[in-house]
Amino acid sequence: MTADSSGNGSRGPLYATGGPPPVFDQARAEKAVRELLLACGEDPDREGLMDTPARVARAYLEMFGGLYTDPDSVLDKTFDECHDELVLVTDIPMYSTCVPGRQPVDAIGGPLPAADVRVGDQLWTLAGGRVEPTTVTRIAARPSRQLVEVVTVEGSFVVTPDHPLATPEGWAEARDVAGTAVEWTEPSRLAARPLSFASPERGPSGGDDGTGWWRRHGFAQQAHHTTLAESRWTPVETVRPIEASAAAPFTVYSFTCDPHPTFLVEGHLTHNCEHHLVPFHGVAHVGYIPNEQGKVTGLSKLARLVDLYAKRPQVQERLTSQIADALVRKLDPRGVIVVIEAEHLCMAMRGIRKPGARTTTSAVRGMLRTSAASRAEALELIRGRSR
Repeated sequence: MTADSSGNGSRGPLYATGGPPPVFDQARAEKAVRELLLACGEDPDREGLMDTPARVARAYLEMFGGLYTDPDSVLDKTFDECHDELVLVTDIPMYSTCVPGRQPVDAIGGPLPAADVRVGDQLWTLAGGRVEPTTVTRIAARPSRQLVEVVTVEGSFVVTPDHPLATPEGWAEARDVAGTAVEWTEPSRLAARPLSFASPERGPSGGDDGTGWWRRHGFAQQAHHTTLAESRWTPVETVRPIEASAAAPFTVYSFTCDPHPTFLVEGHLTHNCEHHLVPFHGVAHVGYIPNEQGKVTGLSKLARLVDLYAKRPQVQERLTSQIADALVRKLDPRGVIVVIEAEHLCMAMRGIRKPGARTTTSAVRGMLRTSAASRAEALELIRGRSR
């Protein structure tokens, strides 16, 4: 997460395929619910609340059930049916849970303090080593008592200790980059860059490395790849912890960006997500065009895939891409399309309080991305389902 002069930042969570799945700790969850009730001024031992910790813990076990099963496993059973036309399942019900200044970020038009960034602002980033613009689609803020100052050969910046930075070995948390290098481009050159959006380059979906990286950040640690076309590695000289005073915590900001989930801080490449642990719910539309062998899977498997990826701390953008990427990995189709329409209770219950507002995200792969006619056909089938 990026920080203001009092501090600012961002991060994200998740379990991926590969490695042992986590195990739900019922007793720990019940204890946490008791603490939450006490923090709210309630008595968890009064009549009517005595069973609440156990009930809430069981509810979270159900809500996060997708963490305990490998979603890819539901696509293990396939059939060669010689079917080469679009397979589309629409209106799959789903719910999920959002997880969740003055430090300048590299905005188009010049450096902008993190606290002054607004939805719709455009930031600079690096995609495959090339400078590209990306747009801020969502912003969150929270207090934090810990920050780190990262000093490189080319400059310094302040972020939260867990803020992901791009290194030659993949993404790494800011607290761990001392002695390595981070990807950097010269900030003074950004002002003259032309604005031409490109499709984001996506790294492999890779699994958890055993350190819990995926659960904390929601993307593969080794997913960063670069050609260094307009960037280079700059050595990290020091990483210095900064502690807030007891009375004045830092304020840290989290940005969700599209089409690239990354942005530059003083020319250094960083990655962000944002989270609230508040549900969002809606429907998913999933379609694919089988490969030349006509490899298909059961229709119920598509609904199960959506369910398992949704039942974990999530952001809608990531959920959409994960479903599409799983289909690519397991079915090797010629094309994939995933569209999710959802209402976020973080917008209805808190913050801006706009019930009824819906967010639509899409992920398109293969010929459904490259062929405008095929993509239009799929989108028309999705749009026309209620006519």
